[in-house]
Amino acid sequence: MNGKGPREGKCRTLPWEAVVVGGGPAGLAAGLHLARAGYRVLLAEKDRLGGQARLLGRIENYPGFPYGIDGGRLMDRWARQARRWGLKTLRAEVGTVTRSHGVFWVRLPGGRKLPARCVVFCPGAAFQELGLPGERRLRGRGVFHAACADAPRWRGKTVAVAGGGEAAAYQALALARHARRVYLFCRADKLKAHRLLLRRLRLAPRVLKVLGAAVCGLRGRRRLEAVYLVGRQGRLRLDLDALFVLVGKSPAALPFPAGRAPRGFFVAGDAAGEAFRQVAVASGEGIKAAMRCIAFLEDARGVAQSRA
Repeated sequence: MNGKGPREGKCRTLPWEAVVVGGGPAGLAAGLHLARAGYRVLLAEKDRLGGQARLLGRIENYPGFPYGIDGGRLMDRWARQARRWGLKTLRAEVGTVTRSHGVFWVRLPGGRKLPARCVVFCPGAAFQELGLPGERRLRGRGVFHAACADAPRWRGKTVAVAGGGEAAAYQALALARHARRVYLFCRADKLKAHRLLLRRLRLAPRVLKVLGAAVCGLRGRRRLEAVYLVGRQGRLRLDLDALFVLVGKSPAALPFPAGRAPRGFFVAGDAAGEAFRQVAVASGEGIKAAMRCIAFLEDARGVAQSRA
């Protein structure tokens, strides 16, 4: 299999009609819809199916669950449903996506390439870093750039969350069920969260909101020991067992320039850069991308038959 790929006229039948990149809510929904419609589709995901949604606690705004549902359980149901309809999955990290002679090539580690008629790109978005010295060295050693699914691990500990949005607020509440004390550091003078979430924070005795304060330094050699804050009261040190950095997300880089993607390439989920990031929104975008993918495949099939 070479990088140039076969010419379209010489490769009428490819092993995959569509390759879905990313197995979060958007990718799973897209793969499920394509598989159920009878297309040969492969989903490539570097981690477990469900992506970051697996790490969410109780999801209360997803339709159909009056009392909410755990993010991991919901993603397990989606994965079983997708596989029931024949979705094939591959645990691998996608390197590059290119297009040559009407065929997309999805590159995997080791040089392997997956050819497909179209690609649904749903790799999600990653939480941003604070940009502090030692931050990457301490990643996974007390500093985490993701939501935490194993909150019981921090039972009796003193932890903190840096961020001023809903992701940070949810994380603080999840940790407060187990940790002795949870600090919520927010640079702004108020949190950007809906009323129900703010009310729950006010009623959580273990959560202490520290507004107008930013983490300006980290201390620890082998693991995090303390953080330095700068704010209204100047600079101070706070001993911590863990710090969760949820200060916003950066969508994954697109393989093609914005506005210049070739026909047959579709983007969905957090990678699309939309402001509203909810599981229900991502799943809807994934299905919409899959429907556009189907329309593209059927149009291409009709053109090929008319030429035959």
